[in-house]
Amino acid sequence: MNLTRRLTEGVGAWLHFEYVCNRSGLFNEHYLSFALGQLMSAAFGNRVNSEFDHPILAPLMKGRGRRPAIDFVYCDPYPTVKVAVETKWAGSSHTTIESIIWDLIRLEMVAHYDGTSSIFILAGKRSDLIKLFNRKDFSGPPNTPGVLPILSTTHNQLTTLSLLPDKPYRIPVFQRVFGKVQDVPIPHRIVTRRTQPFPAECKNNQYQVFAWEIMSDKNRQEFNPNKIFRYMKAPGV
Repeated sequence: MNLTRRLTEGVGAWLHFEYVCNRSGLFNEHYLSFALGQLMSAAFGNRVNSEFDHPILAPLMKGRGRRPAIDFVYCDPYPTVKVAVETKWAGSSHTTIESIIWDLIRLEMVAHYDGTSSIFILAGKRSDLIKLFNRKDFSGPPNTPGVLPILSTTHNQLTTLSLLPDKPYRIPVFQRVFGKVQDVPIPHRIVTRRTQPFPAECKNNQYQVFAWEIMSDKNRQEFNPNKIFRYMKAPGV
């Protein structure tokens, strides 16, 4: 069983156990940390770290404030990141489409520069997941030929997310993502692959886990948002 599937099934089974123990009122993104920490430690022992400074973005940050961090990493040797995992909880006010895209970008960066196995995990109540997947800024305009969602939710084939302003309906959300990272090199596109969600079928009031492997494009190129007219921040804004 590969790691992405192992984490998906392990977290999903643990959430269901907690659900039948009537502890679903405690569920949030932080609550996932216990299960993920256990699963990562079972796979990699004491070489697992949480809230690990992002190896590319953290050094770019100047002055005070919290450095960009990755939820879970496995390092070998330290501080070389071999596995990176980011998590989000559907239904949380912190889980916006912008925050999901930024997590994907951050995971793609470590996948490219360090050859890291990068995994994005999205968990939550099935009804909240459906609501998120049906959002226009996630799935694109309905009944429009050629439109793809930000992440595939229906199959496990490779899917590409373009970050260029080549799809007008995505430009507003990308403008919000890049507003604070104008001078950071951004990949032209991100390649993702879903693993089978767990459980594969569940009721709307039960809990489900989706996970995707995050990869770089074979012919990777970068752009700085402040060099792209559609993404350039107006002076003084």
